Formats: sequence, C-alpha cells, structure tokens
Amino acid sequence: RFNLYITGHNGSSPKIDLVLPSMDLDEATQLRVLEGMVAHTQYTYAGDHTIEAIEVAVEESEPDTLVIAISDANLERYDITLNDLKPLQSSKVHAHLIFIASLGDEAAALSKAVPNERAQCCFDTADLPLIIKKIVTSALK
Repeated sequence: RFNLYITGHNGSSPKIDLVLPSMDLDEATQLRVLEGMVAHTQYTYAGDHTIEAIEVAVEESEPDTLVIAISDANLERYDITLNDLKPLQSSKVHAHLIFIASLGDEAAALSKAVPNERAQCCFDTADLPLIIKKIVTSALK
C-alpha cells in the first residue's frame, strides 16, 4: 500500500537516497542503511541542507504523497525561518516537519508558527513513533 523512500541530507548534499521501494527491508538491509547514515555524519562537510531537502522531496513527490522531514532543529545556527518552511504548505503533497530536540525554545516557537500543524517538536525520541503515526493517520483522511 505504501512506497517507502527514505532520503537524507548532509552538509554536502540535499538528497542522499537511503531506502527505495524496490529494496528488501530485511535486517541486513536495515543495518546497511544505518551504517550509511553514520558514515554520512562522519565524512561530510559541515553545513545544512534541511530546507533544500524539503524542497527536493516536495518537488519530486507524486501528488498526495506524504513527506515527513526530520530535522535536528539547529535553526538559529543555519538561519532557518518560518519563511524558509513554505514548501511545507504545498497543496500537492502532505508535507510535515518534525524537529528533534532544540536549543532553547526556538523549535517549539517555529513549529507553532507553521500553519496547519505541519511542524511538530519531539523532545523525547520515545515519542517519535507516536508523532509519525499521528501524521500518517491525518494524511490518510
């Protein structure tokens, strides 16, 4: 029922394919994906492509696709503002952003400012599955 694409971004690129619908998601593949994610965090330039990654995901997605972006919420450091998050309001796709952690209350303030509950904060990673479930459920309506 779902086609799962998981892409990442780093200081070097706004799009790094991690999981494609054609891939088996057995334990060995999951391990390779996680190892690849770790490698990208270790061997990349400093920087951020969060906004570009969201834009690419929204632009490349089929209509009515669910796009979930997860960010480390390092907003002030990379000068990310509400205006930068306009792709989340696309009428083409259901785009959502989850901020993981935050410095101070910057993520909470920005997520409240994004219309239509398209941005949320996750301060405890144990809450992440519930947040994603809520987003998926609302997109299916």
